[in-house]
Amino acid sequence: MANTDSVIFERKAVKIDRVWSVVATHPSGQQEHTLGFHTEAEAIAWRVSQGCRAWLETRGYVGWKLGAPLRIKRLRPQGSH
Repeated sequence: MANTDSVIFERKAVKIDRVWSVVATHPSGQQEHTLGFHTEAEAIAWRVSQGCRAWLETRGYVGWKLGAPLRIKRLRPQGSH
């Protein structure tokens, strides 16, 4: 069973028309495409970049470090267990 507190990034980038994207699946199951990469290598490299870190933080995810596994934990609100 998947951890429901994680964002999971697809291992491979996806090409839509002439643009590459990275697909992330949120704990809710919703998928989000991050578009705008010129090459597959650029899209894959983004997953371990400061840009990805900022993307995660703007969505409320914390605890990610460069080079960490692609499964990212979501911070639980204080007082919840």
